Order: sequence, then C-alpha cells, then structure tokens
Amino acid sequence: MSSNSGIQIPSRLPLLCTHDGVLLPGSTMRVSVDTARNMQLVKSRLLKGTSLKSTIIGVIPNTRDPEHDSDELPSLHSIGTAGLAVQVVGSNWPKPHYTLLITGLCRFRVSQLLRERPFPVAEVEQLDKLEQYTEGDPADGELGELSQRFYQAAVQLVGMLDMSVPVVAKLRRLLDSLPKETLPDVLAAMIRTSNKEKLQVLDAVDLEERFKKALPLLTRQIEGLKLLQKTRKLRPDDDKRVLSIRKGGVFPGRQFSLDEEVEDEDSDDTALLERKVKAAAMPEAALRVCLKELRRLKKMPQSMPEYALTRNYLEMMVELPWSKSTTDCLDIRAARVLLDNDHYAMEKLKKRVLEYLAVRQLKSTLKGPILCFVGPPGVGKTSVGRSIARTLGREFHRIALGGVCDQSDIRGHRRTYVGSMPGRIINGLKTVGVNNPVFLLDEVDKLGKSLQGDPAAALLEVKETTLQAP
Repeated sequence: MSSNSGIQIPSRLPLLCTHDGVLLPGSTMRVSVDTARNMQLVKSRLLKGTSLKSTIIGVIPNTRDPEHDSDELPSLHSIGTAGLAVQVVGSNWPKPHYTLLITGLCRFRVSQLLRERPFPVAEVEQLDKLEQYTEGDPADGELGELSQRFYQAAVQLVGMLDMSVPVVAKLRRLLDSLPKETLPDVLAAMIRTSNKEKLQVLDAVDLEERFKKALPLLTRQIEGLKLLQKTRKLRPDDDKRVLSIRKGGVFPGRQFSLDEEVEDEDSDDTALLERKVKAAAMPEAALRVCLKELRRLKKMPQSMPEYALTRNYLEMMVELPWSKSTTDCLDIRAARVLLDNDHYAMEKLKKRVLEYLAVRQLKSTLKGPILCFVGPPGVGKTSVGRSIARTLGREFHRIALGGVCDQSDIRGHRRTYVGSMPGRIINGLKTVGVNNPVFLLDEVDKLGKSLQGDPAAALLEVKETTLQAP
C-alpha cells in the first residue's frame, strides 16, 4: 500500500456472492455463508491465510432470487465492494455454515472472471481512489453544493435523534471528522433502505451521481422522523424523545440503523413502568432504590440477561401493597359470636383472641402478636387461623412450610441468580393485595435443613419484621 493513494487492493480477488444485503464502503455487515463455493472460499482463503492480503475479499451482491438459486455460478454484478474479513465464526447447527463480519473498503469493477471452481476469482479494477477527490477543490461547482446539502441533511438527521444515547453522540462527532465524499455510503448504510436502493448507491461510481442517489433516501428518513415527532406531540403521555439506533452497518466495528417502531414500544413500556413506580406510594428508601434501578434499565440493552431480572424486580415492587390495608373490626361481642359459630369449645384460644381485640380498642398502635397453635392433624389449627382473620376483618394467607429446606424460600433469592424469586412472605403480600393480612405459617415443625441453610433460622427475621409491622 502506498501512502499517497490511500487504500490499494490486490488486482485479483476471490469473490463472495451474498443474498444478505449490499455492503457499502465504510460499513460493516454480517454475512452468512452456507453455499459450497462460499464455504470453500472461507476454508481455503480466510482460515488458511496468514497475511493481511488473504483477508481481503470481493463481496458481490447476488441479484438472483434465493428460492431459485442453484449450484451454477450466477451472472456477476459488475460492481462490488472489496471487504476486510474482520471475524469468522463457524457453526454446525442446524447445518454447517460460517458467519463473516466484513468491513467495506472500496468499490471495484470486475474486469475478467479468471476461474469458477472451487470458488470464483476475478481480475478487478479499483474504482474508489483517494486522489480523485483531492485533485480539485471540492467546494467548487455542483459537486461542492451537493456535498454541502448532504452534510447539512445528515447533521439534521442526527440532531433529531436522542443525543443522550452515547452511540448517537459519537455519530455526531464522526460526521464532523469524516471526509464529505464518504458520507453517501456511510448514511445509505445507516438509514432504513431496501437492498435495491443500496445497490443503486453502490453502482454510482461517479461521486456527483452518488450524492444524487443518496440525498432522496436521507430526505425520506428525515420526513419520517418529523412525522413521528408530530404524532408523539398529539399524545402528551408518550415519551417525546426520538429514539434511537439499532442494528445495521455503518462504520468498521460499529453497527447502526433506525427502527423507530420497536424503540417506541420499548420507550412506552419504560415510561409506563416509571409512572407506576411513582404512583405506588412507596417509602422514600424503596422509591430511591426503584428509581436507581429504573435509570439502569433505560441504559441497558434488552439482550442482556440482567434486563429481565431488573424489570421483574421493578414490577414486583410496583405490585406490592405499600399503602393498601384493611380496617380492623374491633367489636368484641360480634367476634365472640363468630368464634362460637366456627368452633366448639377451645375456650382458652377464644379468650386469647378476645383479649387481643380488647387491648387494641384501648391502644390502636399495638403491634401484631404471634400465636403458636400446637396439636395433632385435623383438630382445626388452620381453620382457627382463618376464623381469626374473619374476626378481625383481615385477609387470610396460608403458607405451608412442610419439607422446606432452603432459607431462600423464606428470605428470597439474590437477584444475581437467573430465575430468582422473592420469599414466601413477599409473595403472600402480593397475592392478598394488602399490607396487614393474617399469615398462617403451617407445618412449622416439619421444616428441613440442608446445604442451602436453615429456614427455621430465617423465620427469626420474619418474627422481627412482624413485630415492627402494624
């Protein structure tokens, strides 16, 4: 390579015919390789090559319909893109194939096909050369006017995006540093266009023609974003920021493209979750934690496993009854009648419940007591707990602890684990929908013990929490 001519590709290149899209200079694209010729090219050229020259291949768009493709070499498109194979990943499922990450370098024209087997090799002529843009003054004539208009439209498009997204801010800085003659290829690879439209940009060898082909595509994208902004202004509850950039190819090692509909739905879900968090009437400490997790969720891609864990945690926090409670019924005579109707005898038990109601009449700030029922199966311990809840006018929730041998069932799992869940107590609060139910911890004597800890010890924490609760 010579320093005064920029990129210089070999005069003979192996050709990779692909249906996956159109690779433009300056963009990065993933290509799936599963045909016999392309597989042989990867094995012989990319995997066995030891020099930088062996990683440069020619990417030719295959215009033949994939459904009617055959083993015969299709008629080659006259213009292609020389690309640098940055990454090669192989897999045997569901069938043997390779996935290539290719960065576009420059255009070339196929001068002569030298061979077809085992993979096509052609003599090529390089078309994009640096000196052809620097010989004259780019600010003169129609070309200078076109390049200036295109640059202004590109700045307008980036300005309509959310600059708080790091990749958008980086794209804005790159626009200022890139040569203007590279902008048509870069922007055409970024915005949402069809393969046919990208092929027209690829075929535009003349720089002035390339600007003319890419400028309407850029204008169409800007008009679409303007229409999206007007639609959001009509709905004040929606998030009014224009988001953002998803997958597609732009620069070597970076991938972008615009997909407003999916991002709009994600933004609406996050905004709805934020409104629920603020309306849940949480204590200040819990609200601070939820808002912190919500800020992390907005910056987190959905593909991360932690995204689902954080979202489930926030939804669980929103569903908890922070301020919902039932009003206690403290009528001692009515409670006595109800207990007598539900159970025969058990005078000591009924007396203890009525004593609690009498004390609550005198002191409303009394904390909830813990009653322990002991007896053989079938004598009515569970039904007594249900009667107490009816007497107080509270919700009732039974938690069977027989055979539980993991303390996480009581205390809850750490959120670092996939599939982590809250403990039985928190799940019970979410189920009944109030913060002052009557909990019945059934079969406490049948608790187990294992390597995961002693759940009986974890019940001490439940005791302390109960004594602090109303």
